[in-house]
Amino acid sequence: MNFNILLGLSAAVCLVGLMIRLSIWFSQGMRPSAIPAAPAAARVAEALKGVLGSLFSTKFFLIIKSVFVDLLLQKRIFDKSSLRWIAHTLIFTGFVLLLLMHAMHSVVTEHLFKDYQSTLNPYLFLRNLFGLMVLAGVAIAVFRRISLKPQRLKTYTSDWAALVFLGVIILSGMLLEGVKMSSHSEFQRMLDDVSLSDQEEVNALEAFWVQENGLVSPNVKLPPAPELVAKGMEVNGDYCIDCHVSNKNAFASFAMAKTSPMFFSVLGDAATVKLFWYLHILSCLAFLAWLPFSKMFHILAAPISLITKSVTGDQVKEPANILTSQMIGLSACTHCGTCSLECSSNMFYESFQNDFILPSEKVQYLKKIAAGKENDPAILKRMQQGLYVCTSCDRCTTVCPSGINLKELFVSSRYALLQQGMPETAMLSHFSFPLALAQNFVDDHLLALKKVTDIFKKSFQHLTDMALPITLSKAKNIDNTTFRGCFSCQRCTNICPVVRSYDNPTEALGMLPHQIMFSLGIGNTELAMGAQMIWSCSTCYLCQEHCPNQVELCDIFYTLKNSALNKIEAGANS
Repeated sequence: MNFNILLGLSAAVCLVGLMIRLSIWFSQGMRPSAIPAAPAAARVAEALKGVLGSLFSTKFFLIIKSVFVDLLLQKRIFDKSSLRWIAHTLIFTGFVLLLLMHAMHSVVTEHLFKDYQSTLNPYLFLRNLFGLMVLAGVAIAVFRRISLKPQRLKTYTSDWAALVFLGVIILSGMLLEGVKMSSHSEFQRMLDDVSLSDQEEVNALEAFWVQENGLVSPNVKLPPAPELVAKGMEVNGDYCIDCHVSNKNAFASFAMAKTSPMFFSVLGDAATVKLFWYLHILSCLAFLAWLPFSKMFHILAAPISLITKSVTGDQVKEPANILTSQMIGLSACTHCGTCSLECSSNMFYESFQNDFILPSEKVQYLKKIAAGKENDPAILKRMQQGLYVCTSCDRCTTVCPSGINLKELFVSSRYALLQQGMPETAMLSHFSFPLALAQNFVDDHLLALKKVTDIFKKSFQHLTDMALPITLSKAKNIDNTTFRGCFSCQRCTNICPVVRSYDNPTEALGMLPHQIMFSLGIGNTELAMGAQMIWSCSTCYLCQEHCPNQVELCDIFYTLKNSALNKIEAGANS
């Protein structure tokens, strides 16, 4: 099939993919009720207004700074990991230079350099150098993903696919160049171009190319005669030197050319060249077509995300632009795992075994949820838990090399999911403290909190509702038995800052600390789990530190909270 047809098809698919991506940017988003809805046209208009306002203001200098510091120098990556910076720089620099100098040579290189020939230096040498840079970067990236796996760096098929694609493109290009060096049919085509007709000169030149340039010839007996090689060098100087330097300058391809006889013996040299030509061209064009539909789209999205961050900081003011910024950020994610390595909620991942506690894993599925493609209640519930375990410490945003405002994204997603009607039991605990960091969602938070509080009240007995006398039984689900040492001296209640903050603490908290220990002592775990006190506890540990019998009240409160959440979750799933 004609190369131009293949290129046209790939470019068309890529263009369609880009249009789909743009439509997603301006139509989707994690929108809680606090962010008003905006039609796509309004979002496009608002984005254009922001772009023009930045270009024609002093913010333009921030854009220039971001291009150099964040895009070209990749300072955000360098500040966090020198190894990852090396890998990214090798891949990015090598691939871009190959794209400009080699793939687009007719558009770029030929116009920049008057006497450009792909078989002359520095082009022949640099092509191999840039290719090896990409391969070295890919190798480091593979090593990093394998070595950091124990540190919760997740790797998906899409991550490996991107690395494999890059490796195949570079290796197939080098192999293609290598088999062309060795191909006798390619040598014959070169002779036709230079119009060399003297058979003695042809024989001498062929011997020289076998000796010096890796040619595999059926006409030259190895090793070629030194005098024939010497004459061939003169002929090469007369006819070839203006267009061909020694193939040894393409050091990687020349080394791979030694494998050519293995392919020639099976397919023949002309068919082998054609095979590797198709492999290289199809892998390049397939990559072009695949680009908008893959994680590699971050090549385009990440620069936009970084420039947006440089202009707006972490405060996108216009509601329409908040949603657009979210979607650009989701597209810009490279799934590098840096945010997960720095996440302050990592310890919860070990306890809950929920991948969505890790920021980088949340982002992957938020793309589907924002698009309305994920409706599995179990997955949505796990995502909601992961969003609520997030402490909004903002470490992820700070270290993200793509400049994604992850904290804002996660807070918005938290309340957007709550609007779908699923109560989040973690709101009863102090995981809900990020409300103070997201004042835009106060009403959403209070409505969701009331819903889960009502469920909590219906799930447990309360002291005021119980008929007396209360019978003795054996406490269940409590491994920490230090409560048996409680003799109701009430020191824990007297020193508790939460108790002291209420005029009528019994009414507000349901049960006081010493009463909770007493209820466990008589075996009524359900009554203890139903106390508001365990959720209002600030975990200051004053009660535990001052208990004369070393009752571990705060630790017991944690156990009661976990048991209460498990009971509510079990009831919701039954």
